[in-house]
Parts: sequence; structure tokens; C-alpha cells
Amino acid sequence: APPVDSGDPPAGGQPPEGSGDKDDGKDDDKDDEGKEPNDPTTGEKVAFIAPIESAACSVEYFKIYENKTLDKWYYHKAVDYAAPEGTDVRSMADGKVTRISLSERLGNLIEVEHADGVKSTYRFVEPVSGLKEGDAVKQGQVIAKVAQAYGTEAKDGTHLHLEMEVNEKPVDPADYIDVTLEEK
Repeated sequence: APPVDSGDPPAGGQPPEGSGDKDDGKDDDKDDEGKEPNDPTTGEKVAFIAPIESAACSVEYFKIYENKTLDKWYYHKAVDYAAPEGTDVRSMADGKVTRISLSERLGNLIEVEHADGVKSTYRFVEPVSGLKEGDAVKQGQVIAKVAQAYGTEAKDGTHLHLEMEVNEKPVDPADYIDVTLEEK
């Protein structure tokens, strides 16, 4: 197998904590307080929806991924949804837009902060007109459209690159939504 690069944007990185093979006697599916990773810390558990209706994932979370544009391999800390340019991208839950970044190289992105330290990041998108940082968004609200393939993933086809974090640590979106894999 080719060497795996651990530093390529937007999805490179080291394995998430607890993903190693060592057995430290802890249940890797629970945090220090014995909670599941997506258990809320306050209030009711938030139900998330898929960001694209009727689309399957083309790249799974934390799989070795070949980036054809950069000609590199790395761990993919996101899921990708292969979708035609212009496909609606919806907010997965109520939240607040905390960042909109427009970058031809790394891919436009929108970050939405949800309850209980959960954040979703939608990359390789065109934000809808008028969306700005600080806006409140509702679950299911269209916040962007899938953009034409460009930047660091230009040769990988049009897709939504979806990252999720809990308390600033990457998590598998499949812990929150149903993810069906379909090769792109």
C-alpha cells in the first residue's frame, strides 16, 4: 500500500483518540464519564438529518483515501457525498453559523455549531445568498449548494465533504446519521 500522508487538507490527520489497537481497559465508545460520544451534556438528545437527501456516501470516515488531485493518500476524517453540482445542502440540526470561509484551494466551507459542543462542517459548497456568520439556521434549512469540483479535490468529482466534531474532536458522522456507502 502507498504511504499515508497525515497532513493533507482538508481531511488529513492523525487517527482519532481511542482508534488504536491497544487495550487500555476502557470502553473506547464512552467518554471519561461513561457517556456515549453523542450523548448530550444538557437538554434532550438532538436528532440529526443527512445534509443531502437521497445521497449515499462515496468515502467513509477514517478510511485511507486517495486524493487524485494531490496524488497522496491520507486518513479521511469526514464522509463525502457524491452529488451533482447545485444539489441542496441542508443544516443537519438547528444551530448557528460560526464560520464561512471561501477558498478556491481548500474549498468553500460553512461551519454550524449545534447544541452540546457538536459542530458540522460542510466543504466544497457555495453558500446560499445572504447566509452570514452569526445566522441562526434550522434543521433542514438549505444553507448551500454542492459546488463544482475544485481546489484540493478537483479531480475527485463533485461532492459534499462533511466533517463533524464534538468538543473540538473529530467524530464519525455515522454516529449521528445513517450513512450508506456507494463508490464514486
